Amino acid sequence: MATQAQTTTPTLRDSLRYIIVAWLFGSAWMYLAGGAAFTRYAKLLKVTPFGFGLLAAIPFLAAGVQLPTSLFLERHGGRKAVFIWCCTIHRFLWIVLGLLPWLLPDSWQWPGLLAVNFVSVVLANVSSPAWMSWMADVIPSRLRGRFNARRIQFGQGVGLAISLLAGLALDWPNPDQQVLLRHIISGMFIVAGLCGMTDILLFLPIPDPKPLHHRPVLSLLELVKPPLRNPAFRAFLGYSATMTFATGFVGQFIWLYVFDVVGMSNTRANLLLCAVPILVSMGTYPFWGRMVDRFGSKPTLLLAGLVVINGANTWILVTPDSWIPGYILVLTAVAAWPGMELAGFNLLLRLTGTGSRGRASSAVIAINSLAVAVAGTLSGLFGGMLMETLGSGWRTTILGWPVTSHGILFLVSAVLRTLALVWVLALKEERKVGTRDALHYMMVNLFSNLQQVGFLPIRMLANLARQTWRLPTRRR
Repeated sequence: MATQAQTTTPTLRDSLRYIIVAWLFGSAWMYLAGGAAFTRYAKLLKVTPFGFGLLAAIPFLAAGVQLPTSLFLERHGGRKAVFIWCCTIHRFLWIVLGLLPWLLPDSWQWPGLLAVNFVSVVLANVSSPAWMSWMADVIPSRLRGRFNARRIQFGQGVGLAISLLAGLALDWPNPDQQVLLRHIISGMFIVAGLCGMTDILLFLPIPDPKPLHHRPVLSLLELVKPPLRNPAFRAFLGYSATMTFATGFVGQFIWLYVFDVVGMSNTRANLLLCAVPILVSMGTYPFWGRMVDRFGSKPTLLLAGLVVINGANTWILVTPDSWIPGYILVLTAVAAWPGMELAGFNLLLRLTGTGSRGRASSAVIAINSLAVAVAGTLSGLFGGMLMETLGSGWRTTILGWPVTSHGILFLVSAVLRTLALVWVLALKEERKVGTRDALHYMMVNLFSNLQQVGFLPIRMLANLARQTWRLPTRRR
């Protein structure tokens, strides 16, 4: 038994190391392919306002393929092969996106952007149930919260550097050098595709510790019925769908808001929407990881969700004349988002974990993704239609404060986020730790951290005095 443990432990450690190193390249892909670059590229290819709504809906619309993918995996297995092949092609298509100006005439470029992006996202969603089910068996449940927090932290370090460099590169051309700007973004997408493919190929050495049993005669009803019988899973579905509808349309229109209304440069936009949030998240991920591991997902979702409610509508306070107070309020929600992500991911992995009952593990991911797909598609279409109806130049005042059409979308998002938290109340976990205990732990840690920050200058002076006292006197 000792020999077996000695051979198993290094293999697990190596697998976890591969996952972290892979995400360093994955983060490079994500931050090169997203942010200001993608929004600028879409505008250069003349995507319409409704087209931006479609871009927001595509990730959710494509998620509908996860249910048939789950059925395929449960019937035939091969989750590692499905992930490697589909996700590698998904990342390769970002190279194709970068080459669109040379592959298509001008009038076909923005429809080509939507089409290639749609195929890429579909392949990403095909690989998602396979990866989640696989990782649920690779990563031990006792350390999932801390490990995923650490993995994301390392990736955010890469993202921070890339966001700053990408912003500078996008601001390098003069305003009249739009062709040069398009070429720069194309180069960024090509590099992003290469980094993304490297991310996926690094998973090749990781073994599949518990391959899915082949069940060729499994029907769709047999696949979805066991997860849907679980009340906790049904509550999670309600939360996931409502929160997705509340946030799905927000991302694209925040970028348009800071460019078209606030008038930010590419560098400042990338700094405020990518770099600074990365720094804030890097500081809060370990705390939220400990919260999830110690108190469970439900208390963490509730506490973080109460802060995240105002994550969108506080952008209304960010104006060309005064953006700092509103942006500070935005950052409070940014600090809480890691809690939402880790708690939701950890809960989904717990519901996904295979057991002796032979529960279809990938079905949990697929059903949740189908609910997210429907909600996200409706969200993107809703945001695009409302923006098209009001018009980008629409203005009004609420309580004496100027609000644009973007701001109306942000206010709607805040209302819907509040409704999403009602579903969290119905979630049940095996842990018997209440939200009140988690709140007490959070406040004690917050007070302790603020206290340390407040006394930092005094401690630095005391250490300096102590070191000065210890300096040896020169002998005469």
